[in-house]
Amino acid sequence: MPKYVQAKPEPSQEASEVIELFGMTPLRAEILRHLSMREEGVTSGDVGRALSANYRTVARHLVMLESHGVVESDATEERQGVRVLYRINRAQLSVAERLLLKYLHGE
Repeated sequence: MPKYVQAKPEPSQEASEVIELFGMTPLRAEILRHLSMREEGVTSGDVGRALSANYRTVARHLVMLESHGVVESDATEERQGVRVLYRINRAQLSVAERLLLKYLHGE
């Protein structure tokens, strides 16, 4: 295994079951977890290497998560470079969690 790739920890059985229950792909859950542990932000390539996943697949997930507001990036339309840093948007993720629970409880 190359030096820059780290073996990712497998989710617990309970976490795997919850991920499956809510229909989330395991990779998307791992991306959110990875971003949650790196406040400084990371690139899609960084995430891909850490999770042993193709960076293009990771990038597609990041774009979707960003469109829902739970991930934010430093990309702008005027941007000239190709490096984009992604960060978890904890406030929006908390809102999404609360809305899901509210819905599940029939409110």
